[in-house]
Amino acid sequence: MTAIDLSPVLKKIERHYPMWWRSEAALRCLRQLWAGAPCNDSGVFEDYETICVHLEGERLWHAELFVATAPNGWRAVGADYWYPLGGGGSKPSVWNETAFTTRDEAIAHGINGLIASFEGVRDSAFAPEGQGRNASRMLETLRGCQQTARQLSLF
Repeated sequence: MTAIDLSPVLKKIERHYPMWWRSEAALRCLRQLWAGAPCNDSGVFEDYETICVHLEGERLWHAELFVATAPNGWRAVGADYWYPLGGGGSKPSVWNETAFTTRDEAIAHGINGLIASFEGVRDSAFAPEGQGRNASRMLETLRGCQQTARQLSLF
């Protein structure tokens, strides 16, 4: 994987701007780092691809990956997931700690994050009946997506 670790740059910006989370100057620095990528006032990319993963037969079990491509070719990934009792996620942002040089790498990273999230759902000690089973099914679905993303095409 050709991931680019941006955490040292983010830490430097956070040290330089005491209120970095609301600093226009900090956001300008990050936008420059991402080659002037269009983003909103919070640093979330304005344009991104959405990839949906549904659990067959369960409309309340869902996951989405978001892949944004900056003008310099770097990609940022975000993910949302939800199930009947919860969920979480984030959109791709100039505040992401990692940039990817290919779409496939970004997707693989996003799927790994979703797998980790649904493993937590599956392993919850306070889960109602059926949640573990559906979480396991969602994990199988995500692992299937992971395998598909890894296959190389000769054409």
